[in-house]
Amino acid sequence: MNVKNNRLLRQTDERIVYTVYQMITEEHRPIAKITVREICERAEIHRSTFYAHYQDVYDLVERVESSMSRQLTERFFHKLDEKASSRACFAELFSFIKEHREFYLYDLGEGRMLGVLQLASDLLNERYLQAQVGPKTFGAQSQQQVEYHAVFFLFGLTAVVRMWLQQNCPESPEELYDLLLRQSAVQERMIDW
Repeated sequence: MNVKNNRLLRQTDERIVYTVYQMITEEHRPIAKITVREICERAEIHRSTFYAHYQDVYDLVERVESSMSRQLTERFFHKLDEKASSRACFAELFSFIKEHREFYLYDLGEGRMLGVLQLASDLLNERYLQAQVGPKTFGAQSQQQVEYHAVFFLFGLTAVVRMWLQQNCPESPEELYDLLLRQSAVQERMIDW
């Protein structure tokens, strides 16, 4: 296929994605209330064009979520590759989420986990395996303990980010990181109490 056709396909795809993104973030429409007919009308495309790109609305939303996760992960790992501090890496992650607040309010409001964190967790595990870093590096006795911590962190961080978004991001990304960093000490005191 020539460059012009590739560009047209990409522009059509972007128009479809943007149309659904607007319906979700600006109109707060649940996926179940978005129809292919309506997408086609707004994006000014034929149904056959939509189906040439996506199976259905859910497929489209899944791809949007994957794209957002990929962008977020790339920003996080770019910082990590620059040897930035964990504070700077997470501030980058939280800044991206704040920039796309409406999308993440929708995405996390559906009761989902912050998918990018699972992706980031998988990529970090891959890096640790390549570096041959063992569980003791993290103060754990076994790989299973590392996995327990990862699940706890993943679900906890998702809940904190959801609450932060719902409250209109009152803390800066850096302040949110600092708050998360203090959580283990707070949890320990609550359990001891």
